Amino acid sequence: MKKSNLILSVKNLSYKKILKDVSFDVKEGNFISISGSNICGKTTLIKILSGLIQTENMVYFNGKELESINKTDLFSQIGIVLINDKFNFLFDNIKDEVMFVLNNLNMSDEERKDQYDFIIKLLGLTKYQKFNPNYLNRSEKILVLLALAVVHKPKLLFLDDASNMMSKEERKKFLEILHFFNKEFGTTIIMSTSKLDETLDTDYLYLFDEGTIALSGKPLDILKDDNVINKLGLNMPFMLDLSIKLKDYDLIKETVLDMEGMVDLLWK
Repeated sequence: MKKSNLILSVKNLSYKKILKDVSFDVKEGNFISISGSNICGKTTLIKILSGLIQTENMVYFNGKELESINKTDLFSQIGIVLINDKFNFLFDNIKDEVMFVLNNLNMSDEERKDQYDFIIKLLGLTKYQKFNPNYLNRSEKILVLLALAVVHKPKLLFLDDASNMMSKEERKKFLEILHFFNKEFGTTIIMSTSKLDETLDTDYLYLFDEGTIALSGKPLDILKDDNVINKLGLNMPFMLDLSIKLKDYDLIKETVLDMEGMVDLLWK
């Protein structure tokens, strides 16, 4: 069950020429997706919301102005997965990398071990524990970044196009993990993505165009209009597009978003 308390508020946020008068609220426990073209301001917005880029009196976390919150206190409550080309990790094995975060928390040794084992197993990194994370492939490195972002059980998790270059199967697994944290632990998630199909299972979608919110609402409600989506330089998710066309021909009665489900429905 989703909570109703506001965890994040954005009020008339403008930043340089990248973002223009952006306002929205995020309820605790929600999974929010942000999408748009490559130059719509998604990455800058994520950096501002997570406190990596400073603004004044525009972003509020749990009712407090973001800039007034001590950085140590802030980063103990949030997790961030930002992708760059360098991936500079501190240690030469994953275990030391993740334990470094846990060792800075007020936990017993047993609690640290349990939390470490849980996260590593959940993310499928058990066999890589002694590997140097700098030498893993891109998708594996992103899983390590996710482990570092969630191992302290943050209230709010930010991700910036983290699964963009993953394979279909890797993306599916990655999104399943995110939804697990959202549903099982109530982690509030704000995820930017260039792939609209990733937004379909989220609670709320913001579509950006040239630094402003062009459309917002339940993903299925706002993604059905392919004319609007195309004007933003985006493509409707394939399965949603197929469902709409088949419903128009009266071949199906409901929206189906997975291929196996579609095949089963058509062959009934």
